[in-house]
Amino acid sequence: MSSDRERVTDEIISGLAPLSMRQLETVASMVKSLHIPVQFVSGTGAGIVDVSFAEEMSNLLSLHHSNHEAPLNKKPFEYAMKRCLIAQGHDEADLNPAPGESAYDVFGNGERWSLKTEAAKGLSPTQVKIEKFSEARWVREATTAELCAAEVRGRLPRHMDGYDRILVLRAETRPDSFVYTLEEVPTKILLDCFTSATPEMFTKKDRGGKPGISFGADFLHPTNGDKVFRMLLDSSVEKVRLWYQTKYCIRHGSWIVSRPNIDELTLFTPA
Repeated sequence: MSSDRERVTDEIISGLAPLSMRQLETVASMVKSLHIPVQFVSGTGAGIVDVSFAEEMSNLLSLHHSNHEAPLNKKPFEYAMKRCLIAQGHDEADLNPAPGESAYDVFGNGERWSLKTEAAKGLSPTQVKIEKFSEARWVREATTAELCAAEVRGRLPRHMDGYDRILVLRAETRPDSFVYTLEEVPTKILLDCFTSATPEMFTKKDRGGKPGISFGADFLHPTNGDKVFRMLLDSSVEKVRLWYQTKYCIRHGSWIVSRPNIDELTLFTPA
């Protein structure tokens, strides 16, 4: 192990010589960020986030915030997910090479992962907001509640054939930190709800005294009977949007990335 560390250290040092001053400052910023501990809090889910996954995600979030003031978004999350799967030993993990042909984003550990992100200064503690569950050009033609129900029953289960699991990385921006939480939306509950859609569920809600332009529906939990998510067939952007109750999500863990103070930024500097 020490020989590996020495080899990597020597490679880094030898690689610094030809860098410009601005490049060195960028490297220094990354090193400083890696010296600021990221707190990981385990969730209740099992089988996804182990020690290797948690550490790799911590490092990638640190590197992201060494040069970005905004939270990690979807494309970097896809790459981070791939890296975390590889860190677990799944060397075959990769991004979807043809995203237009299949709905998954990353393959790894024998599963196809659909990845979503949500970011805000104040995330709802009770619901996960998925702005684009799927593209849906068909919603413009779904002009009645009967058509909406039929399209949901037929199209959304076919859309979900393109992946096995759904993960949402939620990023909350706080004054002193970024808090990332990895939630899984169970696909079986979604499929059970989609296939049971009925016309009576779909209505257009008034907004600010004006009639709504898009159909929405509340879906009840298949066994518990309370609301598990709300769906909006948003005709203005041709997307299916979901607001899913967090109590029915599987929480796989949270990462707290502190905003550095001056002392922390110089921790790596030798005395």
